[in-house]
Amino acid sequence: MEAPGTSLMNLNAVTEHELTQLPRIGADKARRIVGYRAIRKGFRDWADFARIPGMTEDDVEAIRSRAWIGPPIEDVRSGTTRRRPARGPATVRRPRRMIS
Repeated sequence: MEAPGTSLMNLNAVTEHELTQLPRIGADKARRIVGYRAIRKGFRDWADFARIPGMTEDDVEAIRSRAWIGPPIEDVRSGTTRRRPARGPATVRRPRRMIS
């Protein structure tokens, strides 16, 4: 996935195959990126991305000019970053009877 009007890849939305198009990213690193992203439910920033096991500072710097940290794919589809769960139908409570 690309940001509108640019050729940058959204690291929270690209596939394993698309990740291999980035410099210094082979099939093994792409698999680790996608796995880490799934566990963390997306990357929040570049520091979060750099925590991937096996990712070096040089790898991150090589990628930064070709990618960006956008919203996770689920958020892109829904159009929102957080969604509240739907509530069931409201229940009607009757007033309690007073016993005298």
